[in-house]
Amino acid sequence: MKQKSIYLPIVFHFHQPTGNFPWVIEDTFKKSYGPLIENMYNFPEVKFTLHFSGFLLEWFIKNKPHAIEKVKHMAKRGQIEIIGGGFYEPIFAIIPSRDRIIQMNKLSQLIKDQFNLRVKGAWLSERVWEPSYPSFLNEAGLKYVVVDDNHLKTSGMVEEDTFYTYSTEDNGKRIRIFSINEQLRYLIPWRPTRESVHYLKEVATEEGDRIAVLISDAEKMGAWGSTHSFCYVEGSGHREGDNGKPFIPAFFEQIKMNEWIKTITLSEYMEKFSSKSLIYLPTASYDKMEEWVLPTNLRKQFSKLKEGFRMDEKNKKVHHFIRGGFWRQFLVKYPESNNMHKKMLHIREKLIEIESKIKKIDGESLILKINEKLEKAWEEIYKSQCNDVYWHGLFGGIYLQFLRFHIYEYLINAENIIDEIEDILYPKRNFYMTIYPKDFTKDSKPELILESNKLNLYFNPSDGGTLYELDYKPKSYNILNTLSRWEEAYHNPQKIKEGEINIDRFRRSMFRIRLFRKDTSLDEIRRDTYEELGDFVNSNYKVLKNEKEGEQGYIELFKKGIIRSPNIEEKLHCEIKNSFSVKDNVITVSIDGTIDDLERSNEKILEEEIENLSLGIDLPFFFNGDPKEFIWETDDLNLITEEEKDLLSPFGYTGTNFRATDKTYDLKFEINLKPDHNSYIIQKFPLIANLFVEEKYKDIYQGIAVMVRKKLTKSFTVQLKISLNHRKI
Repeated sequence: MKQKSIYLPIVFHFHQPTGNFPWVIEDTFKKSYGPLIENMYNFPEVKFTLHFSGFLLEWFIKNKPHAIEKVKHMAKRGQIEIIGGGFYEPIFAIIPSRDRIIQMNKLSQLIKDQFNLRVKGAWLSERVWEPSYPSFLNEAGLKYVVVDDNHLKTSGMVEEDTFYTYSTEDNGKRIRIFSINEQLRYLIPWRPTRESVHYLKEVATEEGDRIAVLISDAEKMGAWGSTHSFCYVEGSGHREGDNGKPFIPAFFEQIKMNEWIKTITLSEYMEKFSSKSLIYLPTASYDKMEEWVLPTNLRKQFSKLKEGFRMDEKNKKVHHFIRGGFWRQFLVKYPESNNMHKKMLHIREKLIEIESKIKKIDGESLILKINEKLEKAWEEIYKSQCNDVYWHGLFGGIYLQFLRFHIYEYLINAENIIDEIEDILYPKRNFYMTIYPKDFTKDSKPELILESNKLNLYFNPSDGGTLYELDYKPKSYNILNTLSRWEEAYHNPQKIKEGEINIDRFRRSMFRIRLFRKDTSLDEIRRDTYEELGDFVNSNYKVLKNEKEGEQGYIELFKKGIIRSPNIEEKLHCEIKNSFSVKDNVITVSIDGTIDDLERSNEKILEEEIENLSLGIDLPFFFNGDPKEFIWETDDLNLITEEEKDLLSPFGYTGTNFRATDKTYDLKFEINLKPDHNSYIIQKFPLIANLFVEEKYKDIYQGIAVMVRKKLTKSFTVQLKISLNHRKI
């Protein structure tokens, strides 16, 4: 009888998001990347396929040349293949086709320059696949792609089918499909090496043409939890079968000893065997991703349903037909994610427009100068497309505020470069401002955008007339990079009820008008559990004005609405007009309202009802620096205790002034209210989201909430100025 055998490509994926802390990458190198590369180097008989995202590969080249030399040596001796993909690890589905090709070519070229290897295959970020992919992958010169075995199973294939490769096409453009083996993914490195060997023996055949693709994040081999010790420290490995030998060398030795396990690179297998058949795959990612993308309530139901199928022997074999959501829906689930994505598309449009402009100008040196700047601007766009911050699953994702900060930093950097190009094209221009409506979020409801050389303001009339982005361009800083405390499926309902976890009902944007009982406490506001009495909070406002005069821009938003009386079943009619004037780095705001009751002639009763009401205006903001370097001050009182002095401590006071400084960036955010005979109460508290990441719950800062409160009157006005400044060095 012929000995059974199986091919085992071992693929390690090395990635860090753009904007991650240098110390995090360094720590990951010490725990995972360094020892993993060292062990691969020490086993020349074992073949590997590697993937590096471009940002991390550049970091290796700059900071770890000795590791790069080892990879080069492995390449020279034919031990490794390196696959490509998007340079900054984008989700291809949400970036334009031109950017996909450029990002793939950029990474392929870097790999060619460093290792003299031709890239033949593509890594798909988070294994997100759409049926149109073969066209652009083919255009980028790639021959194969790696997807999840979940993709094949949703096309009607069974476990046995996933041990082969397949071909697919889009508009006649063909690509080979490799599928990742789920069993190996869950065995390695969590279980003793003999269990992986036993599994491979079970699925090996006498024909010897099967392939079981092992793919793992390199970080899983040392950087996750306690994996470093049992992957690399002598005596800390699995006791059962491995006698405490570190997992990585123990696993590589098992492969070396068992000759029927044939390690091979993906391209070598593709050259050796043709695809089994043609296949067409639906839109898909790995099964957990399709669960995470669902709206919170549906995700809870879906998890229970799928677990029930897994536990039921009758349905166990078909549970993979129960599918979750579609990756792009993260842009709906988290409006802040959509905001970043649509800003990227918005700035891209500006760059395309600049490219069309320079086609019409003369002067070789001028065109060269502009093209150099354009190249830098495009690089900022590509960096902003890094996928990690656009979603949330096992790790922090969009809740990692410093990653969001850098996405906006890249995009505003690109805008500033566009301003520099416009200054070259129009030399006498020392100021500009534009105000225009645009369906920025692509939901068919136009937003209102004001752009100048100092500030960008993005208003959403259909969401309470709120301001949801405020960019201070001299620092490439979005001061409204807050994230709402959204409810997640893993949140305990009892903890929400008891106030241990706080959930927001509305997005944390500026100038959201809240109306509530005058005795509403700071704690009720902080937890967002107060009773909302108005219909202004998230409804549609009418745009009355959007124009500029000289160096000043004007915007007016208006709404007629109602306020429910807090004590009797009556509705008060109310009109509110929000007026904004923008000049240089200052926003002047006037909120004017009148209350009437057309059905009630008794003025005294009307006044008594209004007397029980308060108006609250949301003025949240975001600082990205070290919280220990956050400072807040006010001219209205002397801060006594350390808690009072802490910007992140809940605190309220009567006054008209609020100053906050992010010392890390030398940025100052200031609010000044025009004094009123009815005094203002200023309340502040941190926005803290509760996450379940890396098997534990964690509180993560998302911004600072400020609310200006005042007692309501039949006719009311709130006037204030917001200014942004930084120290000029």
